[in-house]
Amino acid sequence: MKTRDKILAAALDLFNAEGVGGQSALDIATSMGISAGHLYYHFKGKPEILVGLMTRHGEEIDLIATALRDAAHSVDLDLQTLWTHVHILVEEVWDARFFWRETALAGTLPDLADQARHILKTIRSAVRETLGALADQGSLFASPEILDGFADQITTGIAFQTSVLTLESAPGSPRGRIAHAAAQIMLPVAGLTQQPPT
Repeated sequence: MKTRDKILAAALDLFNAEGVGGQSALDIATSMGISAGHLYYHFKGKPEILVGLMTRHGEEIDLIATALRDAAHSVDLDLQTLWTHVHILVEEVWDARFFWRETALAGTLPDLADQARHILKTIRSAVRETLGALADQGSLFASPEILDGFADQITTGIAFQTSVLTLESAPGSPRGRIAHAAAQIMLPVAGLTQQPPT
């Protein structure tokens, strides 16, 4: 692993565990056992590290969204497909929880705000496309306006569940709680699987 990647990994661990506000580039260097000068050779400071982390997070979200869009055009598409991808998205957002717990960071760093907007727009677009495909095949029964609303709710739920998971912090792996969070996000969509009476 390259030094730059090691710095980002150490920063991610530190920010996720202890928050961003109280940490400095020196804290990251100390946690790695390297000098501050060595860290500054790769990054100009904490803001640049934060942007690097969010850029990587955005790239991961893009990959998941692309996979979801591909699945939306597959003959095997079903509601479980969307559920699985929502679960993966909740995991990915949890892995970058430092930002989603401290969204005020976006107010101080425009590049973070741009990246966060990109991530939310990407998630919403992929989810909406998949909901539309499910409706087109007759698996969901809802108007385009309702599907738009559900896409917004799912996107908001994915970001919000990071705060819930943090507040419900328990010992051990959060993976079971992540699966539960994905189920909660998807539960309202199950109500669209029944055709309304005419």
